[in-house]
Amino acid sequence: MEWLPTPRNAQVSSDRLPFAGCHAIKAPAGWEAAFAPLRALGEAYGGWTAFVEHDASLPREGYHLAVENARITIRAESPRAAFYACHTLLQAWDGKSIPLMTVDDHPTLEWRGVVEGFYGVPWSHEARLRMLDFMGAHKMNIYLYAPKDDPYHRERWREPYPAPDAQRLGELIRRAQSQFIEFVFCISPGLSMVYSDAAEFERLVAKIDAVRQMGVRSFGLLVDDIPEELQHAADKQAYHSLAHAHADLANRLNHWLKARDADSWLIVCPTFYHNLGEPPYVKELGERTERGISIMWTGAKVVSRTITHEDAELFKLAIRRKPFVWDNYPVNDYETSRMLLGPITGRDAETLKHLEALVSNPMNQAEASKVALGTYADFLWNAEAYDPQRSWRVAIAHLVGADAAPVMLEFCQQNLWTRHWKEEPPAIERAIEEWQTTGDNDALREAFTQLYTLPRRLKQAVHNDALIEDIEPWLLRLELVAELALELLDQIDEDDLRLRSILTRLEAIREMNDALVCDGWIERWIRETVEELAEG
Repeated sequence: MEWLPTPRNAQVSSDRLPFAGCHAIKAPAGWEAAFAPLRALGEAYGGWTAFVEHDASLPREGYHLAVENARITIRAESPRAAFYACHTLLQAWDGKSIPLMTVDDHPTLEWRGVVEGFYGVPWSHEARLRMLDFMGAHKMNIYLYAPKDDPYHRERWREPYPAPDAQRLGELIRRAQSQFIEFVFCISPGLSMVYSDAAEFERLVAKIDAVRQMGVRSFGLLVDDIPEELQHAADKQAYHSLAHAHADLANRLNHWLKARDADSWLIVCPTFYHNLGEPPYVKELGERTERGISIMWTGAKVVSRTITHEDAELFKLAIRRKPFVWDNYPVNDYETSRMLLGPITGRDAETLKHLEALVSNPMNQAEASKVALGTYADFLWNAEAYDPQRSWRVAIAHLVGADAAPVMLEFCQQNLWTRHWKEEPPAIERAIEEWQTTGDNDALREAFTQLYTLPRRLKQAVHNDALIEDIEPWLLRLELVAELALELLDQIDEDDLRLRSILTRLEAIREMNDALVCDGWIERWIRETVEELAEG
C-alpha cells in the first residue's frame, strides 16, 4: 500500500471487498465535516455502513480505523482525526474495492503545514484552493497566508482589502476550515509602522479584526526582512531596542486578540530569524514576549540544509519556548531559474521533539511544490518511519498517478540543486566525464537523447494541467539544450563543425527564459566543447 503519509501501524489483508460508498454513516452530532470525504463517494451505493465514534483516550489527532465485511468503524480523538481516518480509507480504495484492514495512527508533530511566504508572484486563488485540498488529504493542519508581494500584507498593510480580495480571502478561510486546517492570517507592518503610536496600533487591529470576523482565530505578526534598528524618533524614545518594541507590540496584540477570543493564537516572526539564539535581539525578545505567543525560526541559516535537535534546543533556550519552524524548502524565490523537486532531508524525528510546529515555504510554482510537500507531510506525520527516497516516489505517484510516476521522477531527478540545497551531481555529469575519458559519442548521445525526449514523454503521461504549466519553462529549456547538444555531437561525428551557429543558438536559448535544468551541465558541456574545438 502506497500510503502518504505513512500510517503508524497498519494491518492490511490481501482480501478486498467491492466498495463504492456507504449507504449510512453514523457519527456524533456536529461531526458532519469530518466524514465529508467518505460521504462524497455517495451514500446510495452498496451495503456499507460507517460508524464514527469519539474516543478521547486516543492521542491528539489519533484514530483507529477498521474495515470489516460491509462495516467501517472509526474511533477518533476529534473530528479532525476522523477526517484523517477517512482519507486513509480513501487512499486504500482503488475505485472499485477496498481491503480488509485495521489502522492505528497519530502524528509525530502537532502542527504541520505550509507558509505561503515567498517573494515574487503570489499563488493564484485557484492554486491556493487546490493546495488546501492537497494539505487536508495529506494530513497537514496549518496554512499561513503571508505572500510577500501581496501589497495589503506588507507595503499597504494599513489599508483594508478591496471587496473582491476580501471575498477571495473569505473563500480561502472557509476552504481551510472544511479541510480542518488552521488558517493563519499574517501581516507584515515592520517596514513602516511606528510601534509606539497608538493610532498605528488601532490601524493594525482594524485590519486584523476584518479578517477575524471571517472566522480566523490565528494570526502572524511578521517583522522579518526589515531594518535591524528602530527607524522612528518616537520609537527610539519609547523603546531601548528593536526587540523591546517588537515584544511590546506582540504583547499588546496578543491581549487584544485574547480579549475577543480566548482560543486565539499569535505567531511572531522575528527580525533575527536565522541563528542559534546568540543575537541579543533574540534573547530579549524571548524574555519580554509573553508565554503562549509563538516565535518563528528558519534554523541556523535562512535556508538550512539541516536542522538538528541540538540547533533547536539552543534556539529554544534563547526564546524560552519551542520554536515554530518556518522551513525554507523548497522555496526558490532566491534563485528563480531553478526548481527544487527533491524530498525533504536533513531533519529527523529527534528534531521534531524540540519544535512546536514546522511549516514549509514552497516555490512560486504551487503545483510543482507538491512533490516536496508530499514528503513533508509524510515526515511530519510519522517521522520515525520516514524514508526520503520511498516518500519521494510515493509523493510523485500521488501527484501524477502511478503510470506517469516514472517519467515524472526522471524530470525531478534533473531539478534538485540550488546554491543552498546541494545533491549529488546529475547523471548527465557522469556521462560527460566518461565521454571526456573515452571519447565515446554514442554513449553520450544516448544520455542526451533520453533527456531530449523527456519533455515529450512527460507531457504525454501527465494529465495535470496545472503541473505542466508550472514546469513548462524547464521542459522547454531541457528539450532545446538537449537537442543542441545532440546536434553538436552530430557535427563532431560528421566533421562538419559550425561552432558559431551552435553558440548563437545557445545564447538564444538562454535569452528565451532563465530556467535551468541538470544544474547547467548540458550548457556548460556545449560551451566548453565548442571552445576546445575552436582552439584545436
